[in-house]
Amino acid sequence: MTDSLFEIAAPEGQAPLQHKPITDEQVARIRDAFTDAGIHEQDERKAVIESCVIRSVSSLRDLYATDAYRVLNLLRQRRDALPNTVGGSAWDNREEDTWIDKL
Repeated sequence: MTDSLFEIAAPEGQAPLQHKPITDEQVARIRDAFTDAGIHEQDERKAVIESCVIRSVSSLRDLYATDAYRVLNLLRQRRDALPNTVGGSAWDNREEDTWIDKL
């Protein structure tokens, strides 16, 4: 019996819900989310993760399954905050043909 009022009991023989290890799918999603958010340096990735889970981690495998949700949510917010830029000039990015294009 635990003295925590809100602890969710896990089925016998399984780790408590908050201590389930991260899955391979979650690791892949986090890696993709870092790329989408434009975060490529390992030191910056580690800092983002540690700021989110409030503990030191040496790799993604140190995260719990419940941590993955928080990290992915933070990365999604950072991706959405990126400026929506398109390469090229305003002339290259025009949507309609001009009279020059119709010649």
